Formats: sequence, structure tokens, C-alpha cells
Amino acid sequence: MNNISISGIFFSSEKCNRIIFSKIFSDPLARSLKTKTTVKSQILSNAADRLDEDRKAVRSDVGKKLTHEQNQTITAKQNKITKKDNLLSNKDIRRWYDNLARSSIVTADVRLRKLSLFCENNKTTPFEIVKLGQRDSRAVADLIEDSITTMEKQHKAPQYIKAIVTSVKSWLHHFDIEVKRKIKIANADSTPSLANERVPDDIELKELFNRASLRTGAIMALIGKAGLRPEVLGKHDASDGLMIKDLPELDIVLGIARFQVVPPKVIVRKTLSKAGHTYFTFISESGTEKVLAYLNERLASGETLTAESPVIAPSSKLITYRGKHQGKKFMTTSVICQQVRKAMRPRFMWRPYVLRAFFDTQLLIAESRGKIAHDFRVFFMGHKGSIEAKYTTNKSILSKLLTDEMREAFRKSQEFLDLEVTTKKEENISTEKIVTVEEFEKMITEGWQYVATLPNDKILVKNSRGS
Repeated sequence: MNNISISGIFFSSEKCNRIIFSKIFSDPLARSLKTKTTVKSQILSNAADRLDEDRKAVRSDVGKKLTHEQNQTITAKQNKITKKDNLLSNKDIRRWYDNLARSSIVTADVRLRKLSLFCENNKTTPFEIVKLGQRDSRAVADLIEDSITTMEKQHKAPQYIKAIVTSVKSWLHHFDIEVKRKIKIANADSTPSLANERVPDDIELKELFNRASLRTGAIMALIGKAGLRPEVLGKHDASDGLMIKDLPELDIVLGIARFQVVPPKVIVRKTLSKAGHTYFTFISESGTEKVLAYLNERLASGETLTAESPVIAPSSKLITYRGKHQGKKFMTTSVICQQVRKAMRPRFMWRPYVLRAFFDTQLLIAESRGKIAHDFRVFFMGHKGSIEAKYTTNKSILSKLLTDEMREAFRKSQEFLDLEVTTKKEENISTEKIVTVEEFEKMITEGWQYVATLPNDKILVKNSRGS
């Protein structure tokens, strides 16, 4: 054992350690440091315990996911000021926007967006354009022409260029500045992105519906089997859309939705119509099944459907961030179209609107074969015409005889709309023939099946597809 000398007195090393520690902790500063260290450790320990308790308190009973509290969620994204908000904070821009919105909010949004894009591309501002136009109308016309030249070199679509030019002219017109020069855009009416677009055939239509969810299937049915525009199902700002009351022949009995009459009527209110008038259309048998399947799924999930309930609604199971549309009962037009695109991609590169083009094309074929009158087809598409004029004049009332005639014409035309179903039915039709004994032996080798022997010694056979 080693000995250590302290003040001339020898101690063992073990006893020396006890003396040193005793001396250290008898010092006031040392005691203070020890106390602070102990308190800090205690605080950290208590904080960790409280954090564990808080985590346990907010954990749900299912799995290990934290329970979502929608009404307490405040994110930076919700408070984000958009480019549109910045532009509309100016009184003059707001006044111009509101004036356009009185006719169409969609048009107002598009023109505001295109004006902003023009300014970004030319490194200017809306008010610098106005000042330039007030000072020299020729200079602002030159600016527009130079911008067109740049966009054409970038191979922008003519309609894209035209929309930007129209927006700039509209903004200048708001300040009584007229661009008198006739500004040309090459092939202004061409749509190169739609040049090769076609409507789906029966096989593609069947595959498309098989790829879709119940809600997306109902959306596609209302567009492709009833001819509705996507914005009828839900406006661009989710403020309005197709409601249960717009399906007047829909009944909900004992929690099950069904239609009293097939094909059922679908009413498009004035506030949803692009042309600004009330009209109605019908939905085919196949489309009816898609809509009912979706509505019954919602009913089975415990949702209560009233007259004011949306036909196409946001998901109640999956809570997603909807920005300024949070809490609204309708879906926006853009989200509706997005759902259809999701079902199409990557297999098909069509626009969602191709389904409405399909409806129009198939009724045109039905018209050429004498199944439906031209005026009926125009009316079902929501266009203005002779029946629309009569319907509007009579305050949305047509005689029962005419309505029944329109329903019957639509029923006869269903085979052209329900191609995927019609093809399947045709495949299942049994083709039968009466043949002689000699012919029977040959036809058996070709896949025909024996049915019966007739009194005249001939044999009835059928195609194997019909079995």
C-alpha cells in the first residue's frame, strides 16, 4: 500500500482520498456547483418524464400513430400568402379582377395568372405596362409583339400565346388604353396538343373503368355517360356542385340508394351551367350502376345523404390538407380532373374532358342511325338550341310527353354509350343454326355444340360462345 505525506504526516492512499474529497466538498463554491448539477439533472429528468407522459396522452389506441386533431392543426402552409393574394392586395388589380369575375371567376383567375406570367417573362410589373401604354401606345404594342416572337421561338402553343395576349389587352383596356395595332399569332386557332386525341373504344373504356375507384368511376360515368362538364360536379372554388336533389328520381330506402326510373334524369342548375341556363340530361344504365355503387358505399360507411349532400364528395375517411377549401363539402374542379387523370395514367394520356367528347361522339352516331333527334343531343350537351329556348321560356318545364320522348330516345342510344357492356353482351349471345347430318359432323370440329335433333332429321347446333 502506498503512503502519501500531507503536512509532514504520512497517510495511506485510501485515507488520503477520503480527506481530499472531504476538503473539496466542504468548500462553499464546490457545494454550490454540486447543488446546481444535481438540480439541473433533476429538471432534465422531470422534463423527460413529462414528455413521455404527453406522448402517451396523445397516442391513439390503434397502432403507434399520433392521433390527428384537425381543429388544432395550424401549419405554415395554411398561413402562406400566395402570389395571387399579393397581386389582389392592390386595389386596381382587385377592381379589374372583380369586374372579370362577375362574368366568370374562372376567366378572372386565368387572366390574372397570365398577366403575372407576362410580367415575369418581360421583367416588368402590371403598372409599368400601364405607364408605358399611357406614354406611348406604340411601345406597348412592340412589347406584346416581341413577347409573341419569343414564345413562338420557344414553341409555345398558339392558344397559350393567345391567352397571354388577351390578358394583357384586358388589363390595358381597364385603364382605357386600346392597342389599335392588329397583332397576329400564327395558327391562332390550332390545338397541336389535341391533334392526335381520340375518344376511347370499347376495350379501352372497359379497362379505364376497371382501373378506377368507386368515386372516380362515378365521376367518369357522370362525364362520359351523362355528358356533364367536370365543373358541374364541383366548381373551381368548391362553392357549389351537383347535389342529391339534382337526381330527382333517386330514392334512399332503408339505407340503400336506387333509381325509380332508368335512365334517370340529371338536372344541371343555372349556377352550374357554363352557358348560364338550366337543363337536364340522362345517364346510361352502366353509368347508373357506377353512381349507385359509390353512393351506397358512402351510405354503408355511415354517411347520411340529404337533398343538399354532394353527389361527388371529398373523402371522409382520409383527412387531407385542402387549403382554403378545408371544410367545404364539394370537391374543386381541378381535384375532380386530377382523380380522372390518376385513373388514366400512365396507360392513357387523354384529358379528362375526352369522356365528354366520347358522350357527344356516341350520340352523334346514334343520331346518324335515327336513334335520337339532333335537338335532343344538343340539349343533353348543355348547348343552346330550340329545346333549350323552349325549356327556358317555360321556366324549366317541358310537357310530360316531350320528356318521355327524350327519355326513350336516350334509352335507344344507350348501346352506343355503354360500349364496354354492349360488347360483353354480344359475346354472350348464343348463335344457333339448323344443319343437316353431313354439315353437323364438320361443324362439330369447328367448335359448334349439339342442341337437339329436329323432326325433319335436321340438327340444331349452337356456337360454343353461347354456352
